[in-house]
Amino acid sequence: MLKALTITLVGLLAAAALKQLVDGLNAAKARVAVKRRPVDPRAVKRLRQDPKTGIYYPDA
Repeated sequence: MLKALTITLVGLLAAAALKQLVDGLNAAKARVAVKRRPVDPRAVKRLRQDPKTGIYYPDA
């Protein structure tokens, strides 16, 4: 009886841990998918250089 109860408890804990792992992976995929913007690889931003600092800024 104790052996069957232990096996059942271990199975439930394993299922709960697996569910959390899968939910975490799905949430990570969703975060990555939201961050990505469609970018045209052929589009090149023009940059202009500030003469005082030498830093490049996107041209408006």
